[in-house]
Amino acid sequence: VMKGIVFTEFMDHVQAGHGYQFLDDVIESSDAETKGGYTSVGTYPCSELVQLISVFSSKTGLDIPEILIGFGKQLAVTFKRDFPSYFEEIDYFDFVECVESRIHVDVLKLYPDAELPRFETIERTSEKLVIDYISSRALEHLALGLLKGTAAEFGESVSIEMDTYTREGIRIIRFEILRV
Repeated sequence: VMKGIVFTEFMDHVQAGHGYQFLDDVIESSDAETKGGYTSVGTYPCSELVQLISVFSSKTGLDIPEILIGFGKQLAVTFKRDFPSYFEEIDYFDFVECVESRIHVDVLKLYPDAELPRFETIERTSEKLVIDYISSRALEHLALGLLKGTAAEFGESVSIEMDTYTREGIRIIRFEILRV
């Protein structure tokens, strides 16, 4: 399951870029049980988001990774607007590292049933941060968009490489973030 804020923000993202009628067409063309009736505090099957993104992709011709990256960038703007305290008095690398230790801890206090990805810091220098993204969902391009979007919110120029590997049967995405 996934928290409703991701769904409501995706709806806003689609509507902002393509209009209400297009959004309605995407919802009506999907097999989503809720038919767009999401609330930010609700909990919904991740499969519904996948359906909505798939329909959006087929209607626009955009590939799914491109959609997820764009959505992740927009989500970063929303998160900074709605949760500014997480962005204060730290730099970009500190922010990325605090997702697991601070932000996700706070999310779980409010929503104990939230199924959150894990982020593990592998290496950090002043110019490079390497993190592993571990999730049962294949939403690494959303994470990539969030990483790019939050870098922009911090006024940082970064390059981000993404690689996939398996550890003990678990699929892991490694992000190498370099300041440029």
